[in-house]
Amino acid sequence: MRHRLFTVLSGNFLQCVKSNVSTNIDHAAVRNISIYLYPLQAGHSKWANIRHIKAAKDGQKSALFAKIARQLRLAIQDGGSADPALNSELKSVIDEALRKNMPMASIQNNLKKFTVSKTQLKKYRLDVRFKQKVFMVLTVYTDNFAQLKMDLSTALRKGGAVQIDAGHLFEDFGLIQAYLDKVHFKSAAELEDRATEDAIECGAEDVEVMDGEAGAVNFICKPEGINGVRKAFENKGYVVHNTEHIYTPLNTVTLTSDEKVAYEKFVDKLKEIQGIEDVYDNVEMEE
Repeated sequence: MRHRLFTVLSGNFLQCVKSNVSTNIDHAAVRNISIYLYPLQAGHSKWANIRHIKAAKDGQKSALFAKIARQLRLAIQDGGSADPALNSELKSVIDEALRKNMPMASIQNNLKKFTVSKTQLKKYRLDVRFKQKVFMVLTVYTDNFAQLKMDLSTALRKGGAVQIDAGHLFEDFGLIQAYLDKVHFKSAAELEDRATEDAIECGAEDVEVMDGEAGAVNFICKPEGINGVRKAFENKGYVVHNTEHIYTPLNTVTLTSDEKVAYEKFVDKLKEIQGIEDVYDNVEMEE
C-alpha cells in the first residue's frame, strides 16, 4: 500500500501528515501555505514504472555482476573504506551481491582490486533519441569518459540514434529499497503506519510497503537528498539494500512489434558498453 505525504510549510511552521488522515490546522496562524507532493496522473504510476524498470534490469544476468562490481567500487570510493564493518554502504552492496548469488571469492577479488585503485569512477547522464520516437536516459559510471563516448558514438551511429537533451521529458527521484526487522512491527498494517511515520521524519516523500510479512518497503525522496535520507532510515533500524536515482517518462509511446525488436537489439548493444549502468526510456510498459 502506498501513502502520499503532504508537507505544509509556512515560515518556521512545519507539519507533515498522512494523506488519508484528517488533521486540525489553525489556518489563521498559517500564512502562505504550500502543499508539495509528487503528482500522480491517471494512467501514470511511478510505482508501476519502477516495477517495470526493476524487473527488466534484474533479468539481465549477463551484466549483473559487472554492475555489482561497479557498485562495490563506488561504495569503497564514497565510504572511504574497504571494510564493511566501517562502511555501511559497502556492507549493503555486499549483502545484495550475495543475495544475487555473486560468489564470495568474486566479491573479495573486487574488494582487493578496488582498494588499490587510484582512479575514481564518475557519474554521468547521457540522453539519447532512437528512431525519432524513443527517448532514453543513460546513467553512466566510468573512469574513462572519452573512451565511453567513442564507444557510444559508434553504437548510436549503427543503431540510428543520436544524443539530445531529453531532460524535460523525464521526472527523476531517489528510490530507497529497505527492510525493517519483524521485531519492530506485529502486522502489515502496523508496518505501514511505522514506515509512513518514519518517512515523514526521515525526509521521504512517498512510501509503499512491498511485502508486509517480510518488512520490505520502498521510499521515494528527492534525488539530491538520497544519501542523507538513507542514513536517516538506517539510524531508525532499516536495512537499506538498494538506492537508485530513477527516471520515469512524463509521457510514453507504444512500439509496433518490429519497432520493439529493433529497439531491444539497440539496448542490448548499449549495455555491452563498459560503464553504462542503467537505461530508462519512454516506452509504454507491458502489463
